[in-house]
Amino acid sequence: MTDVYRHLPKRLWSVRDSGRVTGHAAAVALADCRFRVSEAGRLRALRTGRREVHAHVTGTLVDALPPAGAVRVGYRIEEPGFRLRDTGEIIHVARFVYFLEDGSCVAQF
Repeated sequence: MTDVYRHLPKRLWSVRDSGRVTGHAAAVALADCRFRVSEAGRLRALRTGRREVHAHVTGTLVDALPPAGAVRVGYRIEEPGFRLRDTGEIIHVARFVYFLEDGSCVAQF
């Protein structure tokens, strides 16, 4: 399984396998995804004001482009969990997640 998260200083997506960063990419796609957030890490980052990787998406790397019907998803440290951008509903899984060059993320359920 591969983890993907946003590397803020580089403005790229970090790709991590078995806990080790294997590269950075402008755009990435994953299949059979789970959205993961460490609540303890989120609260620690809020309390200390220091950045740390505590939210990522886990799945299988695929070579695909987002379909027209993909829904925007996002994460904000102030709110627990990944959420649909249009409704605010917390999400845990998706069939496909597409991490785009502009830093946004869309999912297909």
